[in-house]
Amino acid sequence: MTAIGGILTAVGGIGSLVIWIMAIVKAFKAKDTVWGVLSIFLPICALIWLFMKKQTKLAVYWIVAIVLYIIGFVLAAGGAVAANPDLLIQ
Repeated sequence: MTAIGGILTAVGGIGSLVIWIMAIVKAFKAKDTVWGVLSIFLPICALIWLFMKKQTKLAVYWIVAIVLYIIGFVLAAGGAVAANPDLLIQ
């Protein structure tokens, strides 16, 4: 499970990063400089901007990538604890 979790975490993280960069580029191309700068420092603003500008396909892909990352993290952490129960705080 740890390996699957690691793979899901990597795929979700890389996918999220790529989509975040795509959202920033779209914001600057649409002449929304304020939203572009906000998106650099607060990635949630990029997601909000995508929904506001009806870019729901890209926004849904980003949410899916985030969910994959979270599921992968939980699987990796669970697998690590299952393999070594001494990691738990006694």
